[in-house]
Amino acid sequence: MSVYEGLSDSQQFACRVIADHARSTAFAIADGILPGNEGRNYVLRKIMRRAIYHGREHLGLKDAFFYKVCDRVVVEMRGAYPELETQRDFIGKMVRLEEERFGNTVTVGLGKLSELEIDAAKPVDALFTQVARLYDTFGTPKDLIRVYLEEKGLEFEEDDYNERFETALQDLQKQSGIGQTQRKSEINPMYAQIAEAVGANKFHGYETTRLDKTEVAALVKGEEQVDKLSEGEEGLIVLKDTPFYAESGGQVGDVGSLSNSGVQVRVLDTFAPIPGVILHKSRIERGEIKAGDEIAAVVDSQKRDATRRNHTATHLVHAALKEVLGTHVKQAGSVVAPNYLRFDFTHYQPMQDTEIQEVEDLVNRYILQNEPVTTNMMALEDAMRSGAVAMFGEKYGAEVRVLKVGDGNFSMELCGGTHVRATGDIGSFKITSDEAIASGVRRIRAITGFDAFARFREDEVLIDRSLDVLKTQRDQLPVAIERLQDELKRTRREMDELKLKIATGAIGGASSNGDDAREIAGVKVIGKIVEGLDANGMRQLSDTLLARLKSGVVVIGRKEEGKAGIIVRVSDDLTARVKAGNVIKEIVPIVGGKGGGRPDMAEGGGAEPDKLKLAIDASYKVIETFLAT
Repeated sequence: MSVYEGLSDSQQFACRVIADHARSTAFAIADGILPGNEGRNYVLRKIMRRAIYHGREHLGLKDAFFYKVCDRVVVEMRGAYPELETQRDFIGKMVRLEEERFGNTVTVGLGKLSELEIDAAKPVDALFTQVARLYDTFGTPKDLIRVYLEEKGLEFEEDDYNERFETALQDLQKQSGIGQTQRKSEINPMYAQIAEAVGANKFHGYETTRLDKTEVAALVKGEEQVDKLSEGEEGLIVLKDTPFYAESGGQVGDVGSLSNSGVQVRVLDTFAPIPGVILHKSRIERGEIKAGDEIAAVVDSQKRDATRRNHTATHLVHAALKEVLGTHVKQAGSVVAPNYLRFDFTHYQPMQDTEIQEVEDLVNRYILQNEPVTTNMMALEDAMRSGAVAMFGEKYGAEVRVLKVGDGNFSMELCGGTHVRATGDIGSFKITSDEAIASGVRRIRAITGFDAFARFREDEVLIDRSLDVLKTQRDQLPVAIERLQDELKRTRREMDELKLKIATGAIGGASSNGDDAREIAGVKVIGKIVEGLDANGMRQLSDTLLARLKSGVVVIGRKEEGKAGIIVRVSDDLTARVKAGNVIKEIVPIVGGKGGGRPDMAEGGGAEPDKLKLAIDASYKVIETFLAT
């Protein structure tokens, strides 16, 4: 008899869930989907966490195990699906990270059980809203929640419990939008009518940025088709033929102008709500434009050229990231604009400085080699067989446009955007930032061409100014900055010490023995407002004053950046009679805030610093009241 056959029904069910979900997880991550909080990423996270929960709850697997099962999926299926082996390390790392994250979440969630507000007088639906939030936010297993409720005297039939639980969970997720695929806005049927009436618009932007003669096919203002647009109005213009690229695949829409002898139009953006209908978002600057007019269409060639440089650079970046970081890198989104490019990709940790430099060097090497950039129209199946990279989630027709850099060994992808004719046209490439945007997804921003040159010039100006101010040589700049920082730290430390001496009355003729303390019911109390001290300095001051009193209470207030801060200290021998936390709770509301703390020390603050003196003065009466009880 196998081990599986010796398990209980619930354990066998758990094994089947884990095996099924491990397959889904391995293939999803290999395809570039990572666990997250929205859409398909959220679906994957719930699949993974359900499997992990079953292993923990029904099989007693307290340590990380799911990543091992996913690795077994790779071993068993890599023959038929070699991409699994290619992504094996990445799959393992991402599953392990999510498993560890879920383990921490469950631990916190179980601790949150004690915070459930159980009141038999309140509606049951309110209770299940709390239950659903525990499950959805902290991953607290619903079976354990039910056990906890039964221990508190609330018993539910299993079907009733599950039904109420699912209803509350669905309501919660509807409110947050999590797990829902965001549906695009309804497309106005008018555009389909325009397409049927005038036919598909023809795009000439791959060959040219200017058409001297094209016809205005339709005009739209608001949500309605109109016959004309007059000076000062904004609307959407449909041309039978256009050189303007409509926003798609991350590339922004073209801008430019439309004109004839009687009208001047500024094109602000270009997009296509449905295939074949290219809309030019426009403002009429002079004259009047009507359907049927002949007009010249001119794309802003400088912005188009800048966009083309960034778009081709995006393809080079994708290939370079794969080579430097590993084949697990997949595109997770992009923006290609005239003045920058943004590239999102799957990776599990921040890029090292050396890795960023390697990517920059690799991209710039291909730029300097001036490799030809060519495009070919191919059947989708032929393109995929040729090794062209397709973007996950993108929709492709039966025929696709394949972009190839050089011989295609470094970069060959499906892309409908506009590109340079050779990599040398890009000029130069510089990464400006690397940041995390989601679990396992990073984002880099970069610039090319004249924008990169402008950045280099700005850096030179900043360096020259710094050298002039610090009176040093270029190769000594880091040393000079470090020396300046050390001097600044030392000066700040000396200033803080001086401020503390002034505040404690050690200099300037003030009392240094606590003589400014008031005596209330035999207890010495000091209440004062200080200036120039930060929160840490105020704590040091409270230590010093309390040490001088030996036995007593210290209340100190300060103002900073439009806010008030208060600290209360009580000597150990008095905490049974006066608790600092109770004092702070009584006086902080005066400055419009709240606070709390231990019996010997408490802090608080508020947004009404003008009332700080009132709060300090009130502290004497509050302390007197506590001492009298």
